Amino acid sequence: MLQPGSSIHNFNVRIVSTQVFDISHDYDFHHFTNEVAKIGAINGDLTPELVNGLLDYQTWSLSNRMLIADVSRLTERDVPQSIQIQGTNAGCQGVNLLVLVISEQELTFDRLTVLEYSTA
Repeated sequence: MLQPGSSIHNFNVRIVSTQVFDISHDYDFHHFTNEVAKIGAINGDLTPELVNGLLDYQTWSLSNRMLIADVSRLTERDVPQSIQIQGTNAGCQGVNLLVLVISEQELTFDRLTVLEYSTA
């Protein structure tokens, strides 16, 4: 997340040696909506948090900007991966970054035997 008015040029995310985007680019609202659409497609675009209309251009550009990179297809399960975020601060002020790495873990629970089975 970036401060209002901030901009990141040549943005890219790498998992080990694989880049998320083919070329590093200036991340704008168009790239943001493309990444949100990929995440929304997982649930048939029925996730209310993503399609409720609260994420519009004005809100994105005037509030804390979120930069999203969907890396779900680049990772292998149960294999440690290094994450590298690249970019250049194009603003006239410093930037504080809040990086959230979200991982999925599935769990099966047997209520009769009270045993947990990890199916990661």
